[in-house]
Amino acid sequence: MAKKRRKRKSKKKNNRKLYLNKVELMEQHRLTESLIKNHMPAPQRGWELGLGKDDNHHYWSKEEVAQAMEDPAFQRDFAKVEAMRRKQQEREAAMRKLLLSFGGMEMIESARTMTRRVVIHEGLTNSGKTYDALQALKKAKTGAYLGPLRLLALEVFDTLNEAGVPCSLLTGEEKIDIPFSEKVASTIEMCDFQQHYDVVVIDEAHLVADRERGCHWTRAILSMDTDELHLCTAPEGLPILESLIRSIGAEYQVVHHERLTPLEFAGVFEDFSQVEPGDALITFSRREVLRIAAELEKAGIQASVVYGALPPPSRREEVRKFSEKKTTVVVATDAIGMGVSLPIKRVIFCKTKKFDGVSTRKLKVSEIKQIAGRAGRYGIYDVGEVMTMDDPELIETALHKATPLVTHITIPFPQEALDSPYPLSELLEVWQGLPEIEDFHREDMSEAMLLYQEMKPIPKKATKEEIFSCITCPVDVKSDELVAYWKECCQAFFRREPLPRPVFVDEQTPTLEGSELQYAALDILSRMLKKAREDDNTMQEKMALCEQINDLLLKTKEDYLRRCRSCGAYLPMGFKWNICQRCFKAGNFDRGEDFRRFGRGRRG
Repeated sequence: MAKKRRKRKSKKKNNRKLYLNKVELMEQHRLTESLIKNHMPAPQRGWELGLGKDDNHHYWSKEEVAQAMEDPAFQRDFAKVEAMRRKQQEREAAMRKLLLSFGGMEMIESARTMTRRVVIHEGLTNSGKTYDALQALKKAKTGAYLGPLRLLALEVFDTLNEAGVPCSLLTGEEKIDIPFSEKVASTIEMCDFQQHYDVVVIDEAHLVADRERGCHWTRAILSMDTDELHLCTAPEGLPILESLIRSIGAEYQVVHHERLTPLEFAGVFEDFSQVEPGDALITFSRREVLRIAAELEKAGIQASVVYGALPPPSRREEVRKFSEKKTTVVVATDAIGMGVSLPIKRVIFCKTKKFDGVSTRKLKVSEIKQIAGRAGRYGIYDVGEVMTMDDPELIETALHKATPLVTHITIPFPQEALDSPYPLSELLEVWQGLPEIEDFHREDMSEAMLLYQEMKPIPKKATKEEIFSCITCPVDVKSDELVAYWKECCQAFFRREPLPRPVFVDEQTPTLEGSELQYAALDILSRMLKKAREDDNTMQEKMALCEQINDLLLKTKEDYLRRCRSCGAYLPMGFKWNICQRCFKAGNFDRGEDFRRFGRGRRG
C-alpha cells in the first residue's frame, strides 16, 4: 500500500510538471490577464487533471501554451503589451530620477550657505541637557523651541512665561499669542522656516532617524534660519549629528551631560501591594493602564494615567495632579518616555512586550532606557530605581547596555515633485520603492498612500497640492471611524462646502472612549479648517471635552476592572481565568468558548 501511495504521489508530481497555472504564465512568459483571457485555451481544474482532490486552480498544458504563443494574433498583442511595459518602465525610471534629484544633498548644499553656530547637548534622560539649552533661549532676544510633543511645547511655554520670558505657543491644534513675545514653543512639524531667530533649540534630535517623523528634524536642523542652533540628543544620536553638522561646514561644539541622579536596577516587583508614592507603573495598552489604575484605586491608592489617546490638556491635568501629590502614583504607556518631567522615584515595568502595529515584540534597549530614565527626578530623589514584574534579565541587561547608534537621517518626500506631470499616486509608489542610501533613509509614505486610496473617488478639479495636503493630515489610520470622518471632511473640502462636525459622543451617556474619539476627530477638523482657510472654531468644544474626559477618568476607571464573564463579579489582578471559581463550580458559563478558555487557562 505504501509503495502504491508513493507511486501515486510521484505520478501527480510528474503530471504537475506538464502544466502551468496563471501565476506561472504571468511570471515565466510575461503574460497579462488580457493575453491569457484572449489567447489561451479553456483551462482545466487541477483535480480534473489528477493533480489532487483539493486542487481547484486553473491549469494550461505547456503544449497548449506553446501552440497559442505561435499564433500571429497572440504575437501582435504580446508585442503591444511589451511596448506598453517598456514605456511604463521608462516612465518609472524618469520618476525615480526626478525623486532622487531631491535627495538630502540639496538640503545640505543650501545649509552650507548659512552662517550658524551649533551646540550639541548630549546626555541621557534626566541629565539636564534640555534645561541648559533653554538657558540660551531665555537670554536670546528672539528664539524658538521645537519639540516632538505638544506636551513638551506646553511645558516650555509654561516654563518661560513663569520665568518672566514672554513666549507664544504653536502646535498643530493650538495657537496662543502672548503680547510682546519674541519667542515661540512649537512642535517640530510647525516650525517657521521664513522667520530669523537668534537661538533655536531642537529637542530629541536623535529622532532624525525616525522613518515616519524624522524628516521634520532633518529639515529643521538643515533649514532653520538662526544664529545659534542647540541640538539636544541622546548619546546614540551624537555621531550622526556630528557627521551632519560637519557636512554643512558649520562651527560646532559638543556639551556632554552626565545623568544627575544614578539609576539602579532594584529587582522584581512582586505585586501591587508593594506600590509606593512616586511610582510609575508602565504597561503598553490604554485598557491595561486604566485597569491597573482601577485596581490601585480600589485598594485606596490614587493614580494618574498617561497614554497616547488621552488629549494633551487632559494628560497635562493628570501630570499636574501627580506633580502636586494629589495622586500617589502614575500609570502610563511608553508615552511617558518622551513627555514632561515628572517627580518619579521608581519606574516599574508591568510588561516587557508591546504591540508595535505589526507584531508583539520585546522592548528594545533604547525604549527601556528612555522609559527607565524617568526614574529619580533630580532635586527630589537621590537615586532612580527600576523594577519589573516580567523578564528581569531583559530590563537589568538593557540598563547597562549601550544603545545602538543612530546610523542615518530621514529625508522628506520632496513636495517640489508635485509640480511634475506625473500623478501623485505613481510618485508615492515609486518613492516607497526607492532603495535606501547610506546615511539617508526616506520618509515612510505608506499611511499617506493608504489615505489616498481611502479618499477615492477623487474629484477631477482637485490639485495635487490639495490632495497631498489632505493625505498628510495626521490621522490614526488604525481607527476606521476617524478615517471615515476624515474622508467626509475631504469630500466637503473639495466641494467647497462647510466641513461636517464629528458626532462620536452621546451627550446623554458619554463614554471615555467616545470622548477621546471625539477629541481626535476635532483635531482632524481643526487641521482641515486651516487647509480650507476657515477659522478654527473647535477650541471651546475641545476644552469642554477635556473637562468631560477628566471627569470620566475620575468616575469610570472601575469599568475597566476584570469581571467574571458569567456573573460580573470582580476578578482580582493576576487571576488567570475569565470566570470566577463560584461560576465554574456551579457550571454557570457557556460550555463553548468560556469552557475552552477556562480549560486552557487563557487570560481575560
